Amino acid sequence: MMTRTEKGRRTFMIMAAVCMIILSAKISGQGVIDTATVTGIAQDSTGCPEKISLYRAAHLNADPVVALGYWREALASCPEVSEDIYADGEVMYREMFDLTAGPEYIDSIIMILTQRTYYFNNKPAHDMHKAELLLDLAGDDPEYLGLCYNILMEAAESYPDQMECGHFVCLATVAASLYAMGIIDAGEMSNTFVTSIGTVDDRIETGTGSCSNAEDLENMETFYRTSGAMTCEGLETLYARKVDRNFRDTLFISKVRGMLTEAGCTGSDLYYNIAVKMFANNRTAANAVRLAELNISRNDTERAISYFTEAYNRDTTGTVRSGVLIRVALMELEQGKRQEARDRAEHAFQLNKKNADALMLLAECYAGAELGSSFDNHTAYWVAVDYLEAAMKVDPSLRKVAEGKIRAYSKLFPTREECFYRKILDEGTVFNVGSWVSEVTRVRFRKE
Repeated sequence: MMTRTEKGRRTFMIMAAVCMIILSAKISGQGVIDTATVTGIAQDSTGCPEKISLYRAAHLNADPVVALGYWREALASCPEVSEDIYADGEVMYREMFDLTAGPEYIDSIIMILTQRTYYFNNKPAHDMHKAELLLDLAGDDPEYLGLCYNILMEAAESYPDQMECGHFVCLATVAASLYAMGIIDAGEMSNTFVTSIGTVDDRIETGTGSCSNAEDLENMETFYRTSGAMTCEGLETLYARKVDRNFRDTLFISKVRGMLTEAGCTGSDLYYNIAVKMFANNRTAANAVRLAELNISRNDTERAISYFTEAYNRDTTGTVRSGVLIRVALMELEQGKRQEARDRAEHAFQLNKKNADALMLLAECYAGAELGSSFDNHTAYWVAVDYLEAAMKVDPSLRKVAEGKIRAYSKLFPTREECFYRKILDEGTVFNVGSWVSEVTRVRFRKE
């Protein structure tokens, strides 16, 4: 993984060259230049005006090699005289790059901007200019992209208020490229996108920083969602406070809920908070059931029952109420409350005779029920199979699942020997399963 402290061989070479030029400029600086020719800080460099005139004349005469030679002499003699020297040098090296596409000219431009910062400060503006140039000139060169990434990340940490929204978009773009190249890992890319998305989103929302390009924000969010690097922690950082501020914005709330679902964060506090906001905005049975189920996963049975009750009372439609009762029954069955779950499932089927899930659930309530002796326990599987067969008749799409359970439960029927000792000699005989089951069924022997 590339980190910001590992800037690469090319970065080291650029910085070393800058240090050498600064050092040589300090040693050789002499004379005072004519400020009427070049404005800036006066120095004891009597040859500066002439050298500046020479490189500018050569540049006007389209002689780039000679112009750069005179320019280097001028820079070495009077590096502090004016920022114009640095601007001129950048123009000439940029022209050389446009002619040759030689990467050494990119290095020279970065060097010029670094030395310019050394003498004239204004590091934020120069760093952002470096990043823009690297993106413009370097293509997909990983070393230059890495340098660009490091510059932008340092800026985002040290002086984010002096970065424009476009710079944060560039930061995310470069991070995505480096991630695709395998140079940074998913965690670093995710953190970078959280920084970029969060900053741009906040500026658009608050109307600060002349940031109004919602399309850029949408593109960053889309890539973040589809990159595989989206995390629960990142989404909490991005949207937790915004959800509280904008809970009436149903489109926004729905978007964040979708992102949390995609990232596998349905157990997070933010997801629960969104469910609360959705219910506050629209008190439907479906939203109440969602909150009830989330409370089940949080082991808050009391609150789950409260929301299930809310859902039941919100919609008097038989199908809706039947579905709510099934969900309550499932919760009770998971808690080992078989009889209570059975009662709910029966009520659910009474409300909706097409609810085959109620019949499937009744089978689960009886399968494995402990009614007394081993024989009594085995008879409960007769009743369970009865309900599975009934479920298939109501909803044929359940056949595959139901038949699998029937095969499993049939292996747990009472044996012929067990039935013989109770004077049950023939299959098909009517039999009443006792205890809390209290169901009439028919005898079937275990196939051995």
